[in-house]
Amino acid sequence: MRIGLGYDIHRLVSGCRLVLGGVEIGAEVGFDTHSDGDVLCHALVDAMAGALADGDLGTHYPEDDPAADDARSLDFVAEFAAVVAAAGYRVTSVDSFVVLGTIRLRPHLDAMKLNLAGALGIDPGQVSVKARSNDGIGPEGEGRAASATAAVLLQPA
Repeated sequence: MRIGLGYDIHRLVSGCRLVLGGVEIGAEVGFDTHSDGDVLCHALVDAMAGALADGDLGTHYPEDDPAADDARSLDFVAEFAAVVAAAGYRVTSVDSFVVLGTIRLRPHLDAMKLNLAGALGIDPGQVSVKARSNDGIGPEGEGRAASATAAVLLQPA
């Protein structure tokens, strides 16, 4: 078995889309990044890469790559799941959480979970997505940023 941990954070700005776990959240703020900025998907790719000891999100999807402009981060998850499979492993468990204090995420968690499970090709029962508000503390709690952490368990295929 192999275990990986991933993390990502992005600043929130007015007038941009907020996408988490492949779900567009209706909000006045979002991520101003080269892709859709989905911190949850980014953390999950980092976790899978870490479990394989194969770099991180930036290694495989560099910010200066024009192909990543406006990319859908959920596609990164599906693409990297294929890398995991090619290495002889399969994702058997995902545990994750998003930290964003000013926007209610609970109504969207099931859709995020289904999206991630679909991109990974696993049962939704193998994926956990949770949300935290940070109680108004730090950039996430104050609504200036959103972050995500993900852990994955890989087993030989």
